[in-house]
Amino acid sequence: MKPFSILMIRLLGLYLFLKTLFSVLPALLGPNVGEFWSAELLPMLLATVGVPLVGGVLLWCFAGRLAERLHGAGGVDEKADVRVGDDDLVRAGTFLIGTYLVVRHIGMLVGVYSSSGAVAYDALVVVVAGLCMMLSGGSLAAFYRRAKHLGVGR
Repeated sequence: MKPFSILMIRLLGLYLFLKTLFSVLPALLGPNVGEFWSAELLPMLLATVGVPLVGGVLLWCFAGRLAERLHGAGGVDEKADVRVGDDDLVRAGTFLIGTYLVVRHIGMLVGVYSSSGAVAYDALVVVVAGLCMMLSGGSLAAFYRRAKHLGVGR
């Protein structure tokens, strides 16, 4: 399960990096690129573009450590024929979705606060929900286990 998690975490980091880069690249290569370097827009640009770019690079670089924290300290060279339980997939998927939400929306939260001084409550709610998803994978897996057999005669 750990090699699968490492692969998924690296894919998430690559996705975050490339999606952010390709979304801002046309604007930076356009004729009005000087507007982005103004004192009003620079903090917003750094927060909304820099945080996902750095987050993607950090996810790529520390995928092994994150997978170790997610699944325990067992070695990567575990048996290849080990069955992966659906609880492990729910735990890994919940962690990845929470990581994506936190990295994507913390930039928006910091950008709006630095440019206008206001709190973007929608981004704050998403960041808190993402942190809960990252930190409570076991409880969501237990909820999934109960909901999986709900209404089914055992």
